[in-house]
Amino acid sequence: MSETIFGTGGRVSALGEAKVIGGVGSILTLLGLAPHIGTAVVVVGWVLVLVAIGLISGVAGDKEIFYNATVGAALQIVGAVGLYLVGLSLFSDLGAGTAFNPLGFPSSVFDRLYLLWVVAIVSSVFLYMSLRKVASRMGAGLFATAAIIYVIGEGTTIVLIGFIIALVAQLLFAAAFFSMPEALPGSIPASTSAQQTMPTSSYRSAQQATSGPLERSYCTNCGAKLESGVTFCPYCGSKAKALG
Repeated sequence: MSETIFGTGGRVSALGEAKVIGGVGSILTLLGLAPHIGTAVVVVGWVLVLVAIGLISGVAGDKEIFYNATVGAALQIVGAVGLYLVGLSLFSDLGAGTAFNPLGFPSSVFDRLYLLWVVAIVSSVFLYMSLRKVASRMGAGLFATAAIIYVIGEGTTIVLIGFIIALVAQLLFAAAFFSMPEALPGSIPASTSAQQTMPTSSYRSAQQATSGPLERSYCTNCGAKLESGVTFCPYCGSKAKALG
C-alpha cells in the first residue's frame, strides 16, 4: 500500500511520496565527489530516484516508464562504481607500478574512461525516454527539459564542460520532483473536488441521500478506503473499483 501516515494522521499519496523520495535522491546523486562516501551516496541517490519513478509509473499505469528508468539508473550505478575503480587503479599504478583491474577493463586508463563515457550516454538516453513520459503524464515539463540537458551533458563530458551541464540537469531533476503535482492532471473529477471542499458530515449526508447506506470500497492501486459512489481515488487519482 502506497498510502503513508505522518504524525497526526496526515496522508501522503503515492505521488506525494515520489515527490519527496525523488527530490532527495536527485540531490544525493550530486554528491559523487564527497570524500570516502561519494560513490555509495550516488548509488543510494539513484536507487531513490528509481523508487520514485516506480511510484509514478504505477500511478500512471505505464510500465515502460519504470523499465527505461531501471536501465538508466542501473547504468548510472555501473558508471559510478566503474569510475571509483578507475580511481583505485590510478592510485595502484602510482603506488605500486601495477594496475588494480578486478573487472578486466581495458588496460589503458583512457580506454576505461571512454567505456564509462559510452555507458553514461546510453544511461542518459534511457533516462530521457522515461522522464519524457513522466513529463507528459504529470504535466511537468521540467522533467523533459532536465532529461534532454542531461543527455547533452553526458555526451559532452569528454570535453569536461559536460560535467557542468550534467550538474545543472541533476539540479533540475531535483526541482522537477519537488515541484511535481501530487495527482495526475485531469484524473480527479468534480465529485472528488466537492468531497474535498464540503465538510465530511455534509458530504456523507449527500452520499446517503443519493445512494443509500454507505458501503466501503478500496482503491485497487493504492489500497485507500473509499466511500461508495466515488469514481476516482482522491489519494492517487486512479479509477475506484469495489472489491468482491
